[in-house]
Amino acid sequence: MTSHNKSNYLVAEKVFELLGEGGGLCIIRQKSQTGEKFFYSHNEFVPSDEGLDVNERSEHASFEEPFQLINESYPWYRLHVATVQDDYRDYVIDKLIEKLNEKLVQPDHMADVKTRLEESLKIELTCDVTGSKPVWGYFKIAE
Repeated sequence: MTSHNKSNYLVAEKVFELLGEGGGLCIIRQKSQTGEKFFYSHNEFVPSDEGLDVNERSEHASFEEPFQLINESYPWYRLHVATVQDDYRDYVIDKLIEKLNEKLVQPDHMADVKTRLEESLKIELTCDVTGSKPVWGYFKIAE
């Protein structure tokens, strides 16, 4: 007879994913009876003979840690946001608005990605350009 320890049972789910040409960035949450941890994954295919492909993976104690890696390293708001789990949607939205305002992103620079971001995050982005710099905000869309 085999004994099974429930604390060994793991559930893994993708909680955030960005897709771009040739690769993607992903945060996976792994749950067990003893807690949860988060894995950051960055995969990129570079079609060359130099072997410039990227395949990174790291473990983190919270969602915020790997998201900060993405937020500080990439213009992630220009990529395709494929997955945002509801548990982290408000956090991602807050970081999006913060980043757009910090980078003084003009509305015409967002024209090609604005609709996709709004659909992925279930929001309507707004931008007030009456002052000397753009001020981004949002409204939540009823589901």
